[in-house]
Amino acid sequence: MKLVFKAFFLSLLFTSACYAANALTFIQPHVAEAPPGARVMAAFMEIHNSATQDIRIEQISSPDFERVEMHLSSENNGIASMQQQKFLTVKADSTLKLASGGYHLMLIKPAKRYFEGDSVTLGFSLSNGKTLKLSVPVKKTSGTKKSASMPSGGKCGSGKCGGAK
Repeated sequence: MKLVFKAFFLSLLFTSACYAANALTFIQPHVAEAPPGARVMAAFMEIHNSATQDIRIEQISSPDFERVEMHLSSENNGIASMQQQKFLTVKADSTLKLASGGYHLMLIKPAKRYFEGDSVTLGFSLSNGKTLKLSVPVKKTSGTKKSASMPSGGKCGSGKCGGAK
């Protein structure tokens, strides 16, 4: 009986971990095409969590960039700033919007220049140890806020993103 209980318990753990990974849906993911010489690009999308528990994105990586950082843009007393986030939480049965002027992904030091029609790969590492791979198309965008697509001087991650410390 103990063996049956252990097997059942382990299957529940494995199933919930898989479910958490499968519960995320990426809606309209895209990378904003950047001008020649840009050392920073931005990715936007909506991430829907259909699970009954929160899902935490611990890290995002890409073979197409030196590094990927999760950021939050905000404005306080007319001063825009961008703060690097240690993780992103997608609340249970909710959607997290990654958009210009809010949460977004900074793609730092691209391996090459990416044009509309190209795709980049993003790997999302979740707190349960699972990793999700996503192919994201590059698109031309109009009206993208400078703070999200090109931080001041392209020095994101060095404490100089739009004035962030």
